[in-house]
Amino acid sequence: MHQSGLFNRIEVVAALSGLLLAAGSLSAAAGGECAQSKAAAYPTTAIADYVVGCMLANGASATTLEKCSCSFDIIAAAVPYAEYEKVETLMRLQQIQGGGRTGAYKGSSWAKGEMEHFKEVQAESTLRCF
Repeated sequence: MHQSGLFNRIEVVAALSGLLLAAGSLSAAAGGECAQSKAAAYPTTAIADYVVGCMLANGASATTLEKCSCSFDIIAAAVPYAEYEKVETLMRLQQIQGGGRTGAYKGSSWAKGEMEHFKEVQAESTLRCF
């Protein structure tokens, strides 16, 4: 990767971090404590990872930050962190080419059930927030 690409990514992450901090302050001031109580069971890194990924996919703006935060709040209310962590791991395994040891997880009925439940919750969050 050449340096200008690295600086562009750093600038995007810095801008998103600023937006996340500003939104967190606004959310708490506006009475967002209720939605945040469920999200509090999630580590900050998981919340930031989801919101930043959502914003990279949908645009880096204050409006998108609100929509992505809303989406996360709905997911956090419906999916306990332990289940979210399993689904996140399954998603990463699905990106690995080939079978091998990952095949047991990719094709299992419990993995399919976990993924299906998460996708339903994520679809609901998209309908409600975007």
